[in-house]
Amino acid sequence: MIDTLLDDRYLITAELGRGGMGVVYRATDTALGRDVAIKVLSRSELGTSGQARLMQEARAAASLNHPNVVAVHDVGQARFPNQSESSSYIVMELVEGQLLNNYEPASLDEVVEISQQICAALEEAHGHGIIHRDLKPENVILTQSQVIKLMDFGLARLSGATRLTQEGALVGTLSYIAPEVIIGKPASERSDLYALGVMLYELAAGRPPFAGDSLTAVISQHLHA
Repeated sequence: MIDTLLDDRYLITAELGRGGMGVVYRATDTALGRDVAIKVLSRSELGTSGQARLMQEARAAASLNHPNVVAVHDVGQARFPNQSESSSYIVMELVEGQLLNNYEPASLDEVVEISQQICAALEEAHGHGIIHRDLKPENVILTQSQVIKLMDFGLARLSGATRLTQEGALVGTLSYIAPEVIIGKPASERSDLYALGVMLYELAAGRPPFAGDSLTAVISQHLHA
C-alpha cells in the first residue's frame, strides 16, 4: 500500500495505525502540497454496512468546523493493490500528538482544561445534531501545543438518520457505554456525556470507574453500581 497514489492525488507514505474500522495512513496531497491522514475501510471486517458507516462518518465530521475536532477534507473510493473491488476512504487533517489513553495529566487543573476542550467539541457536534457514540480516550488526540482534537466519528449518527448498526448490537466501547444504550435504547447527547464522565473519572483517578473479570461484570456495574 505504501507509495500507492490514490485518485492521482494522494500519495500514501506510511501506515499510522489499524483498528476495527480499517487502516489509517499518512499521505501527501500532491495537489495542495500538504500531509494528510487517510482512513481506508476494511472491507473484510465491516462489509457493506461498514462502508455506509464510513461515509456517514465523513458527512457528519465534514459539517463540523471547530478547532477541537479533526477536520475532514475529502472522501472517495479506489481500488487498492490486490483488491478486486473498490474501498472507501476519508481524507482527514493530519494531527501530530498522542492519544489521551497514553497521557497522564500533571494536575487536576490540566484535567479540567482537557475536559473543557472535549466539551467544546461535543457542543459543536451536538449543535449540528451529531452524536459521537464512541467517545473514549483512544479517540482523543492531545497535540504538542496542548490542543485537544476529537476524532473518529465512525459510529456517529445524525439525529433522525437511519440506524446503520446491526439490530441488537452494542454501539460504542464497553468501558464508556451508557446504561440506556446497554438496554437497547438509542444513543443520545446524554450518552456522549456519560462517556465523558467515565473519561474524566479515569483521567483524575488513573483508572476507569468500572472494571471486572468479564464483560458481564462490567455491564452489571454500568447498570447498577
